[in-house]
Amino acid sequence: MFQKRLTWFWILLGLLTLVIIARLVQIQVLDAARYNELAARILTQRPEYTPARRGTIFDRLDRPLLSDEPTSDICIHYGVVVGRDEYLLSVARALRRRGDFPADLTLREITDELRPRIGHMWHRLAELTGVSVAELEQRLAGTRAHIERIRDAVQERSPNVHRIAQEDQLLPIVEDVDSDVALAVRLELEAAPWLTVVPGSRRVAHDADALVHVLGRLGAVSPERIAEDPLADDELRRLRPEDHCGIAGVERTGETALRGWRGRVLKSYDGRVLERTDPRPGRDVHLTIDLDLQRHILGLLQDANCPAGASAVVIDVATREVRALVSYPVYEYDRFSEDYDALRRDTKNLPLLFRAVQGQYPPGSICKAIGLIGGLTEGVITPETRFECNGFLLPDKPDRFRCWYYNDYRLVHGSQDAESAVRNSCNIYFFHVGERLGPTRLCEWFTRFGLGRSAGTGLIEEAPAIVPTEAWMQRNMERGYQPADAWNFAIGQGEVTVTPLQAANVAASIASGFWAPVRLAYDSTGQALGASPTAAGPFDESALRVLRRGMWRVVNEHGTGKEARLASREYELCGKTGSAQTAPRVINTLYTCEWPDGRREQVVAISEDDALAAFGDDRPKIVGHRANERYPALEQGDHLPAHAWFMGYTQPAATPRGAAPQGPVYAISVLIEFGGSGGRVAGPVAKAIAEYLLNARSE
Repeated sequence: MFQKRLTWFWILLGLLTLVIIARLVQIQVLDAARYNELAARILTQRPEYTPARRGTIFDRLDRPLLSDEPTSDICIHYGVVVGRDEYLLSVARALRRRGDFPADLTLREITDELRPRIGHMWHRLAELTGVSVAELEQRLAGTRAHIERIRDAVQERSPNVHRIAQEDQLLPIVEDVDSDVALAVRLELEAAPWLTVVPGSRRVAHDADALVHVLGRLGAVSPERIAEDPLADDELRRLRPEDHCGIAGVERTGETALRGWRGRVLKSYDGRVLERTDPRPGRDVHLTIDLDLQRHILGLLQDANCPAGASAVVIDVATREVRALVSYPVYEYDRFSEDYDALRRDTKNLPLLFRAVQGQYPPGSICKAIGLIGGLTEGVITPETRFECNGFLLPDKPDRFRCWYYNDYRLVHGSQDAESAVRNSCNIYFFHVGERLGPTRLCEWFTRFGLGRSAGTGLIEEAPAIVPTEAWMQRNMERGYQPADAWNFAIGQGEVTVTPLQAANVAASIASGFWAPVRLAYDSTGQALGASPTAAGPFDESALRVLRRGMWRVVNEHGTGKEARLASREYELCGKTGSAQTAPRVINTLYTCEWPDGRREQVVAISEDDALAAFGDDRPKIVGHRANERYPALEQGDHLPAHAWFMGYTQPAATPRGAAPQGPVYAISVLIEFGGSGGRVAGPVAKAIAEYLLNARSE
């Protein structure tokens, strides 16, 4: 029995020995490389990253609009920013090891000497950079607050995390310094381990103020942008808290293309470079916009004496590429920060509003073009169907739902068919079309022509505008449809709105016979930026022929747009005018504020925040408000002001009347806020745009 047990013991011991040997072989032979890598990683410093150049934004003719130019950032370790003892002790240890301090000094004695050095550094840094000590302190406070917000966000997701990576990094305090300042700082201050000068770049605009809304700008990265970053899995491209990224315009739309690959240096614990990856620039982005055309149109709008603001859009019908996307007024790209408060407070002209894609306006009579296509296609009217215009729709209410012609001149259009109704923009005709279609089908046709949805630029500013479906009415107006809705929608009034970009694409859809998304920018690989909404159509060609003939007559046969007629034998302009009634713009508001003791005060301000800021830190509660000042100011009995619209397209003069135009075809929309008559005010601007476009082609 004993011999048997001894045998089993030796067998088990042998098996155990074999397992140990096998494990040793695995560790020392098979997995040796992996463990060597782990050991090296333990003995390496944190990776050092160098910024990458951001891609350049060009216009369609490859002229640079925004580019990165070399610069330097002065960075300070976060441990110094917050005065952390732990960090200063580690610096003291490193400096003593390096021989900067005697070996017999304690770490605490060294840190006591470092603190006045750090204080002197701030004063000397202010002298070298021209940034005051007070401004440096303000930036330090902002950096601390930024890192604390990131830490709070991280701890909310991971409560066990007590310190984030940014607390052990160098962070930019003075950015975009020139080479002379960078050299001076390096010579005097960079010996301190808590400060370094990092090569970087700054964004430079090249005489691109005419495109300031389109280009957008960069801003500091927020925790939200980091959380939703599509490149978060790429170590060299992911957003980091100290980064800047596109926050508006094409800078934001093209962020993942424009952002480069940062460089990476991995050093051993003793400072040897173990691995180096050089930075790579981001991809360039090319706009479809012609800078010369953009500037020319901006000049036209400036000369048009716009009461409050304006916009114009040009689209190449064949490609749907946007050739111009103009919002007026503009501002200086390089002075945005300095002028921001004044720009924000200009509540009459709204210079910060990207009108071309962000402004949502009642379309007025340009909407009649969509209603006509809907009515003809649905069969509720024919081209020959006639309605009598006697100035007003309802015999028992002659003061309501009237024709503009009757309002302005006390004249009537008489019997109107489809083409003549378009030429004369007869409200009465289109009231009847709207009534026969009904609001539901009208809204469906608005959607088919691109209203109520993205046009495809990908711009964060792009508004879908409003197609007032019954669900929308229930949600926002707390009612269903009423009979008057069809009448209002049919002439582009009521709740329906449109952006200037959408209006231009409606014209492009009429010219081509189908709706398609527009294109504003491509990256250097040829990939279009922005979404790709599904094209709609084709629309009924026989209905389009009727509308196109009517739009030709609007401009070329003494219609409402006769002032847009081209002085050319080679080309023509077809269009639709609009004068869309709108409420005056609120310039400022009278706020009623109440204190806890019941005492009330009133203050005039442009926003609730500004109203409360007038009281300092001890603030009352806002209990009421009403518009105080509007533009334009109306006297008792005055009619509502109107925005002036023109929407149309160019075509060769040889195009058969009503046919889809071929050759150089451009869709144009012009909006003059509070301009009044679309034909008299917006039409001449559209004419000047078309003539410039067509003359440029012939040169």
